[in-house]
Amino acid sequence: MQAKPAFVGVGHARHADATTAARSAVRQAREQLPAHATPGWLLTFAGGQHDAAALLQGFQAELGDLPVLGGCGVGVISAAAASATGYECGVLLFPASLAPTAILSVAGLDQDEAEAGRRLGAELHALNLPVASTVLLFYDSIKSGPPPVLHVGSRLLDGLYEGLAEDHPLVIGAGTLADMNLTSSYVFDGRQACRHVAVAVVLPPALAGHVAIMHGCLPASDFLEITRIDGARVLELDGRPALAVVEERLGVTRAELLARQPLPSLTLGEKHSDPYAPFNDGQYVNRLVIAVDPSDDALVLFEADFQVGSRVQLMGYEPRRMIESAREQTRDLLAGLPPQPPVFSLYIDCAGRSMAFSGMEEDEAAPVRQQVGALCPLLGFYSGVEIAPFMGRARPLDWTGVLVVFTLVP
Repeated sequence: MQAKPAFVGVGHARHADATTAARSAVRQAREQLPAHATPGWLLTFAGGQHDAAALLQGFQAELGDLPVLGGCGVGVISAAAASATGYECGVLLFPASLAPTAILSVAGLDQDEAEAGRRLGAELHALNLPVASTVLLFYDSIKSGPPPVLHVGSRLLDGLYEGLAEDHPLVIGAGTLADMNLTSSYVFDGRQACRHVAVAVVLPPALAGHVAIMHGCLPASDFLEITRIDGARVLELDGRPALAVVEERLGVTRAELLARQPLPSLTLGEKHSDPYAPFNDGQYVNRLVIAVDPSDDALVLFEADFQVGSRVQLMGYEPRRMIESAREQTRDLLAGLPPQPPVFSLYIDCAGRSMAFSGMEEDEAAPVRQQVGALCPLLGFYSGVEIAPFMGRARPLDWTGVLVVFTLVP
């Protein structure tokens, strides 16, 4: 497949001054739009060291009062590079001809994620969307802190589908995150930076999304039953203190675990198929262990959707497998695209998979950058939670990379 003329402009800049970074990225993107195209809206992800208001000032200085959507990321991925210094700014600039069908936002995630999801789903349902519609969904991951308390993406998604009723658009998105210390997060709702908000962008019917999910975790234990849990805090596995089970199964000491927070290499995985079937990492939903709490021997997860009785495995990442998965999934996705040229692509990548966090010497996003970046504008970012279809509906995922390539509908 050969690269085609761009319908969408992409820009990527890194600068300590947020306004400068925003203006530089937008100038790059605007130069790539067709000469006759009128800028319509902006999708952006910027490093958490930047002030959101200063970013908006930079965008408005170059483009005027266009809708700005997206939010913060631990870092930004482009065709040229992947970096997580916190001073990046990446943008996709869309022409007015590809304006969203609707931009919806609901507040109140800090009060009740499920209720916010129901309201957002009901608003989407009221639009009578075509069956093949695509919705970009973004919310800010951090509820409060320190210590960090997170908005629970699974509750948001459960509520969303209640509100959607029989509608099932393609839902892709992320929980945004400013830094790996879990200190803050925000989203852009079209006008301003917001917290405790979920934003849905209904893409125009002219665009069709094609999705691949990258994995890379391997089981490090047999199946363990969660016998005691409090929200995102796993207290017992198989009737024993969770931290003691991890020490035993992984052969590490409590002191080693406490010295490595957040943990760069441990997730709990729940297999959604025959537990005795051959291993397939595409059958797992993994939850990143972001901390251990020695006061009650608990494992603290990034999501709170496991429950008593959930059967999980300790999962560790395998660097080579991560890169192979990204390469294979990207290749297969591109090979299966329709003949219409790609318009743009998004790569929503778990922040834990970044070189800065994982300690890997190779960039896991490199196969995506090389293969997709040669064909169409690509914007990626490091997220707190990735949202993509799994087992019949969109779900919040951890430790995955979600690639979406958009083509024109014939």
